[in-house]
Amino acid sequence: MKTIARLLLSAAIILTTNATHAQVVNPELEARLNRTLDSMRTRIGAKSFSAAIQFADGAVWAHADGISSLSPLADVTTSDAYLIGSVTKTITSACVLQLADEGALSLDDSLHRWLDTMPYINPNITIRQLLQHTSGIYDVLTHPHNQDSLMADVSRIWTPEELIERFIGAPLFSAGARWSYSNTNYFLLGMIIKRVTGRPFYTEIRNRFYTPLLLNSFAIPAFEPLTGPVAHCWLDITGDGSLDDAHDFYMSYLSLNSTAGAAGGYFATPTDCTRWMRKYMRGDLLTAAMMTEARRTVSAPGSQGGLYGLGQMKNLSDFLGYEAYGHGGDLAYHASSWYFPVKDASITVFTNDNDKNSWALLPVVRELLRTYTTFKPTAVANINTNSIDITTYPIPFGNELNVTVNLSAPKELSIAITDVCGREVAMQHTMATTGSPTYTFANLNGLSNGVYFVTLKTNDGLGQTIKIVK
Repeated sequence: MKTIARLLLSAAIILTTNATHAQVVNPELEARLNRTLDSMRTRIGAKSFSAAIQFADGAVWAHADGISSLSPLADVTTSDAYLIGSVTKTITSACVLQLADEGALSLDDSLHRWLDTMPYINPNITIRQLLQHTSGIYDVLTHPHNQDSLMADVSRIWTPEELIERFIGAPLFSAGARWSYSNTNYFLLGMIIKRVTGRPFYTEIRNRFYTPLLLNSFAIPAFEPLTGPVAHCWLDITGDGSLDDAHDFYMSYLSLNSTAGAAGGYFATPTDCTRWMRKYMRGDLLTAAMMTEARRTVSAPGSQGGLYGLGQMKNLSDFLGYEAYGHGGDLAYHASSWYFPVKDASITVFTNDNDKNSWALLPVVRELLRTYTTFKPTAVANINTNSIDITTYPIPFGNELNVTVNLSAPKELSIAITDVCGREVAMQHTMATTGSPTYTFANLNGLSNGVYFVTLKTNDGLGQTIKIVK
């Protein structure tokens, strides 16, 4: 039955995903968002920024600015994938939480329920503590000899078992005592996914998410091929203090990519990443009860926002007062991806500049959010207002809005209601006679409170737009 249910869910997801591609972003808003991203890249001085927003109606804005390579000279494009780093943790956690929803495991299962005993790792640590970084487990990527060992053979594919055995250290504190970020937690979660399902984490994640959601750019190159172009990574590989085009080196650095693994190894385009973030963070992939568990946070000093749930950060301080859920990622590339529940929108920003970090991307997300939330479309100019006029009631409107049109001659009319981002929420087409006919838009309770616009156009070029409030 679970297999049938998942197939039905996958079919529904594909239909929904295909439908959202038909939505179009208001051209004026698109231009303003483009200018915002370009100006922020200039201000911060990054090699490139690539960003995407998915709006509440499913439409996606995407834009890229800056360089990928100098020889040959190539600018980044919205089709280029970037390493998303620890944004990967949102994906690994979603897989674990789905398994919990299905009853395959429990968040309160101890490690000894699924894994063999390992040195320095308390077998009584729970899956919940791994997800939430309250396990106290030492972060193996911080071991002083970790990078030297990876560089000794860049083509070696490390398993999480090998990584932990080689680099684990004494715990930082007793499980549950406090919060401390540790990639080892997510290496262990990848191992648990394999033990529960019989499949490697990257196979299970692809089957559950990437294939049914059509997130085709996601890949972890140590284990599966990238299917599209990649923005070149810029970092200092010669030691002269200047950034170098490190693409050939970085893409062959499979020892690093394989060790990042379930904690930070995925590449994706901003469009696919922001579609992922909205789909997951608004609760489409988990039960409501499990999503509540995922969003239950602990104090996380030093994290972005200072609060951490189960594989997701909660941020109340960086985004104009809006509540946000998401994650940052840093591994030569840098990523910042957030979902804003009150807007039902997600914003993702990537850079290929190692001299920056995911903290430097928070102001970019904020300014894109500001551009979006303050945008008001330019009103359609009145043409021959002596011949056509409109009035609306009630104001503010509720479930219904009445639009009265004053005409001096019969005309074919198009009447649209749009939101502040120019998205059409209701439309009527009709042939109107001379006089003052009234047209009613019903069933508007589903619209959020706020400012909207009524635009009237005729077949002979007359038009008028007025502002209304719900």
